[in-house]
Amino acid sequence: NSSFTAKRIKKYWGRESKIIHPPVNTNYFSPNENRGEFYLSVSRLVPNKRVDLLVKAFNKLDFPLIIIGEGPEKKDLEKIAKNNIKFLGFQKDFEIKKLMENCRAFIYAGIEDFGIAPVEAMAAGAPIIAYGKAGILDTVNCIHTNSETPTGILYQNQSYDALKDCVQYFEDKKIWKNFSNNDINIWAQNFGLESFHKKFSLFLNQSITE
Repeated sequence: NSSFTAKRIKKYWGRESKIIHPPVNTNYFSPNENRGEFYLSVSRLVPNKRVDLLVKAFNKLDFPLIIIGEGPEKKDLEKIAKNNIKFLGFQKDFEIKKLMENCRAFIYAGIEDFGIAPVEAMAAGAPIIAYGKAGILDTVNCIHTNSETPTGILYQNQSYDALKDCVQYFEDKKIWKNFSNNDINIWAQNFGLESFHKKFSLFLNQSITE
């Protein structure tokens, strides 16, 4: 499901693999050019998602952050969070869609084999601020890599200081103005349902004929 997973298959099993990214319902979302000033996280509140780094970073930044999701870490995170951070718990798909379509940027601090939520946020036109490791490297084009379609900005250390500095830079330099919400949406279609069906069908047909 990603280059990150393919490398592990090669390392432990010595096998080459065909990468087919998971299907994401990108057509459900629409890009919005008139975005708000808040940042957004949509995630299960469990240790490997590293939502604690988001809370610690935004405690220092004092910018508005909305966190959607439930999990065993929720109470502990709420205890340390300052008033600029709101926990909305479980939300229906339509509410998540509205928030993704209106946030200034989508924040992501975990290490995932793929990561569906950032792709959904890109389909909604949101630039991504994420830790630059694992599946996110397949889906997000960092604005500093001279990509024709930049879709976010990646920081290199999984720490709240690195995230804080990245968001502060994003704000101070008004980096969000350098993104096209429509172009981000178009890029996200590479991970949509139609793209998955085409790639998977082609792989099956080639496998059968071989």
